[in-house]
Amino acid sequence: MSEDRSTRLTDEALGRSGLADMRPAFRKLLLRLKRTDSAGFEEATRRYREELEPSVAAGEVDPIVVWLDYGMWLAGQLAPGQAMAIDRTGRARPCSSQVSPDFSDLLLHVPDDDRQGPILVAEPGEPSEAQRATLGLLVH
Repeated sequence: MSEDRSTRLTDEALGRSGLADMRPAFRKLLLRLKRTDSAGFEEATRRYREELEPSVAAGEVDPIVVWLDYGMWLAGQLAPGQAMAIDRTGRARPCSSQVSPDFSDLLLHVPDDDRQGPILVAEPGEPSEAQRATLGLLVH
């Protein structure tokens, strides 16, 4: 029941925001984590079950902020690094989970290890040309 409410509230928040649904990308990150770090995967599923889903379902939090925090945490489990926001002009800046009020930023987790490529955390529903170019060059 709460999972249905959590999904509905998240879907509604995404519809209002213009941000693309990040949950499919996070499922892929979870699969990567499962293959490389079973304890990290267990922690990720615990956080989802015991923290993310109940808080969203209770209507206590902004679903998008909670999901972005979760996604950044997931990316950090795969590779230590820094979250970066890419604005519509292509300018990058360090960021927290807070994106621009109109959700127009592209959010990437950039690993400290230069041999690893950036991990997509979130993207606008309609990325700008500069953001699409950034994705094409950096995220594989």
